[in-house]
Amino acid sequence: MRYIIPVPLGAILIGLVIASASFAQSEQNDTLSSQSSRPLIAGFVQSVTSRHPAIIAAQAEVDAASARVAGAGRALYNPELEADFEDADVTTKTVGVAQTIDWSKKRQARTDTAEADLIAAKAALELVQKSVTTDLLSALAEHQSAFEQMQLAKAQIRLAQDFLELAKTRKSAGDLSQSEYLTARLSLSQALAQQASIQVQLSQARQQLAALSGEQKDVWPLLVGVPQSGLLRAGNIQVDSLPEVRFATAKTNGFRSRIKLADRMRKADPTIGLRFGQEGDGLGGNSTLFGVRVAIPLQIFNNYSESVTAARAEAIGAEASARNVHRQIGARLQATTERYLASEKAWRLWQDAGTAQLGEQRELLNTLWEAGETDAVAYLIQLNQTFDAEAAAIELRSALWRSWFDWLDASNSSSYWLEAIQ
Repeated sequence: MRYIIPVPLGAILIGLVIASASFAQSEQNDTLSSQSSRPLIAGFVQSVTSRHPAIIAAQAEVDAASARVAGAGRALYNPELEADFEDADVTTKTVGVAQTIDWSKKRQARTDTAEADLIAAKAALELVQKSVTTDLLSALAEHQSAFEQMQLAKAQIRLAQDFLELAKTRKSAGDLSQSEYLTARLSLSQALAQQASIQVQLSQARQQLAALSGEQKDVWPLLVGVPQSGLLRAGNIQVDSLPEVRFATAKTNGFRSRIKLADRMRKADPTIGLRFGQEGDGLGGNSTLFGVRVAIPLQIFNNYSESVTAARAEAIGAEASARNVHRQIGARLQATTERYLASEKAWRLWQDAGTAQLGEQRELLNTLWEAGETDAVAYLIQLNQTFDAEAAAIELRSALWRSWFDWLDASNSSSYWLEAIQ
């Protein structure tokens, strides 16, 4: 924001500008230190992920897949009990048992498929956990940026309000023109408009946090300091170990096992039965019956070969998809590493030059003003540029945190980082 202030008020407002800015910075630091700590971030994320509906649903899928593995390991066919009674010239009574034999080893193929699905479900659960964690951390970063911008906007409003009060006093004394007084009112209007815009951003950030966490509150954990890049180890991360790739690989293995399952399921299994009974001739004479039955389905009209062809095509598609995922995840890991390093470098340059430069600029402006080498308008315009630089620093720090969370997500390191800060 730019304040155009007439020369007669400049000397009075020099101390007011600096004092107001210092108070705002002090209030912001006190708020951050009292409400924020990195362990609070870890506790907050753990609390939300332990009861998040998406994670609960993914865990239920894992439980269902585990139950299917147990079911697939059981026998495919149950025995059949047979009984027969015939009363004619000859009375025949028999009882028997029949069992279909898993000659084609369908049970093993079903177990392999179910186990591949279980691995995929576990990888999907990890993906959901990672996604929810990243969304939470990113939302916290957005909230923090809006929160800090709000503190800066409040400081600007206090400055504009004090400036307007001084303008009223000087106008009443006849030392200020109507044009200069209107300029003071315009400065406050601009500050209020800026605060309203930032308030919308803060409200949206809190809405996002509320939607993700299921909580409604005004105070959220704030990020302290900047990320420590000691965890950055992109060169040591194996792309094959990342959950996206493991999920795609598990899905591919599942489709491969379905080829074998479809091939074995199309094969007919024989049924063997044993029968015992008695046969009477109606004259009191009985004879014992014993029989063996073997039944083999004849797959003449349909040999189910199309199911094998379909499973093989699905497996080819899954393999291609897995290669594509591997390529994309590897590229994302490399890109997020580069983005974080670039953001970290920009932040270091700001720390090395930006902060000191702001202080030196303010001292130089004050010296020039005291020496009479600059007027109040030029002085305050340049001073407000330092406030703009502070706002840019807030965004730079927020971008650093966002790039860090992107890298944590790409490298599947969020859990490790959260555990390390507790």
